[in-house]
Amino acid sequence: MYKYKQTVTFMMFLLIYLCLVPFAVPFIIKILGIHFKSVASLSAFLMILTPVICFFLPGALYFFAMGEKIKETLKLNKLSVKNFFLIILMAFLIQPVANFIAMITSFIFPNNVVDVMNTISSVPVWIFILASAVLPAVFEELMFRGIILSGCQEAGIIKSAFISGLFFGIMHLDPHQFIYAFLIGTVFSVFVIYSNSILSSITAHFIINGTQGLLMLLMNFLNSKLSPETAKRLENASQINIDSIISVGASALIFGILFSFVFVYFIKSNKNNLPVKYNSVEAERKKIITIPFIVIIVIFISYLIIKNYLF
Repeated sequence: MYKYKQTVTFMMFLLIYLCLVPFAVPFIIKILGIHFKSVASLSAFLMILTPVICFFLPGALYFFAMGEKIKETLKLNKLSVKNFFLIILMAFLIQPVANFIAMITSFIFPNNVVDVMNTISSVPVWIFILASAVLPAVFEELMFRGIILSGCQEAGIIKSAFISGLFFGIMHLDPHQFIYAFLIGTVFSVFVIYSNSILSSITAHFIINGTQGLLMLLMNFLNSKLSPETAKRLENASQINIDSIISVGASALIFGILFSFVFVYFIKSNKNNLPVKYNSVEAERKKIITIPFIVIIVIFISYLIIKNYLF
């Protein structure tokens, strides 16, 4: 399984690179000589810069070094109208499930995403959408559902989707995001495998990020129109408690069931388009645990311990 080992080794070096990027960004800003008027503009700039530095540059280097065909590797194929609307529907249905997971994990780990999104909420809407939805949807998907998923296809459908989702969760380098990013990344992988088009996961990724971002902007706008007393009461009412967990959990269950029905229908309606490599008999015998794979797990855990508990 040479291609798989090669891909996991690439991921290992990518993870090391991502751990070092935060230390390099201040120097990049200094070299560019850019001055920011506010924390919001700085945060927005960093969110725009991050996908380019973290995924576009390593991805371009990968193709330059490996000489692979870009269209074939990235699955730059058309997405049927039927699949397009199924993807949109599933992208909305899975969000309550992801929100419930995020709520539960917030008891253990801080939700840094909300803080960052609130910080950049004062920038123009088009910059907000570009930074929070468009660029992540494009560059992250080209990396994880393009390069990584294609490199793991020898391992079969389940294993390749699992690995792509796992690495997607790991590369966020955030324990709060890990579980739901792992889930969504795995689902996105199935979208691409069965539709044979990277446009499926890009569409779903954009819708999820865009929806969550716009809802937050709407809530901030409505709160700004309320009196301080009313805003305070709503804030207290929105605090996580047993009732909110039950209600959000019930919503996640209902939408999760609906998502499952659509998901199964999507798979069945596209099973004839499944690439031959994913159906290989040898795929089930392939071992996915390699030394670089173990190193990735060790680096991820070590990074989280150092970042969250030692500094």
